[in-house]
Amino acid sequence: MGTKTNRRRNRTMIFGVFGLTMLALLAAWPVGVAEAGQPGTVTWHGYGELHYNDPKGSSVPGKDDPAQMDFHRMVWGMSYSWDERISLHAEVDFEHAAKEIELEFAYLDFLIRPEFNLRAGVVLMPVGPLNEFHEPPRFFSVERPYLQRTVIPTTWQEGGVGLFGTLGEDFNYRAYLVSGLDSKGFTAKDGIRKGRTNGGDAPNEKFAWVGRLEYIGVPGLSLGTSVYHGGANQDPTSDVDIDVTLLEGDIKYTRSGLDFQAMYAQIDIDNPDKIVGQTVGEKIAGWNVELAYHLSALDPDTQQDLVPFVRWESFNTQEATPAAAYAADPANDRKVFTVGLAYYPIPDVVVKADLETWEDADNNDTGEEKRRFNLGLGYQF
Repeated sequence: MGTKTNRRRNRTMIFGVFGLTMLALLAAWPVGVAEAGQPGTVTWHGYGELHYNDPKGSSVPGKDDPAQMDFHRMVWGMSYSWDERISLHAEVDFEHAAKEIELEFAYLDFLIRPEFNLRAGVVLMPVGPLNEFHEPPRFFSVERPYLQRTVIPTTWQEGGVGLFGTLGEDFNYRAYLVSGLDSKGFTAKDGIRKGRTNGGDAPNEKFAWVGRLEYIGVPGLSLGTSVYHGGANQDPTSDVDIDVTLLEGDIKYTRSGLDFQAMYAQIDIDNPDKIVGQTVGEKIAGWNVELAYHLSALDPDTQQDLVPFVRWESFNTQEATPAAAYAADPANDRKVFTVGLAYYPIPDVVVKADLETWEDADNNDTGEEKRRFNLGLGYQF
């Protein structure tokens, strides 16, 4: 009885917030409209990337794995504006040479004014600097940074509704009510990644809140922070609360060709020992730091760019475990050092090469190094 009462109370609160949002939308509708596309037109966009990995895989590589060639992603997207206020945006991702198909996002924007706009549909979670904007020319390595794959499960999308806009000239924000994660998919190695519901046939007994705030008031500097909190036990017969709270902070600074980026992310999971069949971490955490230099800064008139870079990453999907339940696996405490080059013949096309060196707490005593060489080709339009 208590469980049903709590669910009714939660849903009443959710629909109450949604109702207030819609009333605010209607009240503000006649006011100055935010910038929109040309009404009645369809615009196309997309991106793709081809990878060569030796050895294969996108987690800790095994030294005896064969090399692999993979057209990892081909993404097609479109946008359509009915008028200056309402528009549709969608992308479909054809992965591994179209062996897998995934809806990247599909949502409607209702533009009201720069400070206050409504978005509804399947949306990308505004968590970290890469999940919403992850086209290959936007990052220098062949593979996406591992912190934003293993701790933040990029690409992460959920069904939801929320607000977005700009606050003055210095801040951007997004804030959504979304479908919650499904704890049945949580694992010791991959954290919350396999708990994403992706907006398709998603169990949704529990909702979540997610938001991001970005400061862009200083030229060349971007500061961001993201928060996610919600229930992940989607079993309607269970009274166990498995809440997930994610906190993230990031910085990017570019000046005179120098590019510096850093971020930290942490996830806390309540009652992970109640997830049947898994030894999920109670705390998941990680950080990365990246330095790069744009050689195009030496010739401001060129479209071409060559970017050498180095990146340090450290992440642990079992940073803490329920002490009385099970011990952490040292193999989940991982570090990756990546050094490489990214060549841009034009800003939207990139050729990449890098070398990764992996360590984990399980092989530190043996001195065994796990390395992987990667080549990549990426584009966006």
